Amino acid sequence: MEILTMSLIKVDLNEIYEISRDILTSYEVTLEDSEVVINSLLDAEISGVSSHGLLRLKSYTERIESGVINVHPKIRVEKDLNNVLLLNGDNGLGQVVAQKAIQLCFDKLSTNSAVTVLVQNSNHFGTSGFYTKQAASRGYLSLVFSNAGPTMAPWGGTEPLLGTNPLSAAFPGSNTNFMLDMATSASAKGKIRAMKNASENIPKGWAIDEKGDDTQDPDKVLNGGTMLPIGNHKGYGLSMLVDTLCAGLTGASLSYETVSVGNTKRDANIGHFFYMIKIDDLLPLESFQRRMDDWFETIKTSNKREGFEEIYIPGEIEEKKKDDITNSIHLNEKVYKEILKIAEERKIS
Repeated sequence: MEILTMSLIKVDLNEIYEISRDILTSYEVTLEDSEVVINSLLDAEISGVSSHGLLRLKSYTERIESGVINVHPKIRVEKDLNNVLLLNGDNGLGQVVAQKAIQLCFDKLSTNSAVTVLVQNSNHFGTSGFYTKQAASRGYLSLVFSNAGPTMAPWGGTEPLLGTNPLSAAFPGSNTNFMLDMATSASAKGKIRAMKNASENIPKGWAIDEKGDDTQDPDKVLNGGTMLPIGNHKGYGLSMLVDTLCAGLTGASLSYETVSVGNTKRDANIGHFFYMIKIDDLLPLESFQRRMDDWFETIKTSNKREGFEEIYIPGEIEEKKKDDITNSIHLNEKVYKEILKIAEERKIS
């Protein structure tokens, strides 16, 4: 372990992987399922999205301890309409349920050109991009949405009735894949927690306090405040759309009916939405990729505004960060200490 700043430390990647995985297996999560979850969290960390990284492990274990996450889910298909399926996650860990959903998509695309898998009775599943990246690597275009606990006010309101409701879209180029991964709020709430851990103020326009006033204090947001939608009414509308696809069509809880990832009182019944197209059934994949590559190059070589050194394709920055990772990652010191404390309590060496 190497201390870099007051809040960041350098930790061995394999070591933190094994400790985190073993924490989950100590709660009787299977080894395979534990690896799925930790792969998701570490993918977020090494992509620079610490708000959805190992910060989340503590809340997952607290929900498992409280009995509001099922570590032995019987994930099952409730409806199979050939290329539209409804999957019941049986209140399993969100990443485990989501990985089952995308595997169903992959299986169905062996005989279909497009497939939709809708999910009920799940939990927080990490980053949406973790799943769309897997689809892009197989030559598919994909959309992945999830609803979330109530943390965002409707545009013009003060009550947290909507979730940050993330969405991701990805498709393959030859050299660079397009991968958009975003919250429908001005920021993911996990980023607020991460900034609190780093003793940083949040930017203006991200959130309001319990009185409905703008605030840059992460404590005021996390204690009675609420997030604001990205792009004002646009993010508000997108959040409602995600809720409709993930909950309205599935029987999962709408955002205002469910609970936040840190709640230990009741099941979340989160909903997800997965959609994939097999590009090669519409036109040769190589032709599609070449055209996208030309498009990317046109964008990247276009005139830049003052202060911008490079124009990036969505997802490119995260991939560059992953390429820079070798055997270690930079982890928030508080998060690292929390993980070590849990490991000690679970008697993990």
